[in-house]
Amino acid sequence: MTIGERLAKIRKDKGYKQKEIAELLNVSQQIISNIERNITTPDIEILKRTADVYAISLDELIGRRFENYNDNDVTQQIINIVEKMDDTGKELSLDLVNQVAKHQGNNNAK
Repeated sequence: MTIGERLAKIRKDKGYKQKEIAELLNVSQQIISNIERNITTPDIEILKRTADVYAISLDELIGRRFENYNDNDVTQQIINIVEKMDDTGKELSLDLVNQVAKHQGNNNAK
């Protein structure tokens, strides 16, 4: 997926229209359109402001992931699986983790 396609997908997933994002970023709608159609590449300032608007990290915004190649690291294996889930799967996973934590007497569980 290109950066433009990724930005368009995130914008749509967050429920914004191009015009709304353009206004929030103080740029023209044409700039947003050109970026999403891969005619132009966003500069770092636009990426930073976009990440702020969506309340996500730059890495998440551009689809960058760090893979831990140590298959024996159970925590990283769990993270890798959860990152691939949709929001419903993540919520169900959180509920399950909270139940396990409660069962083990962890006071941090909800």
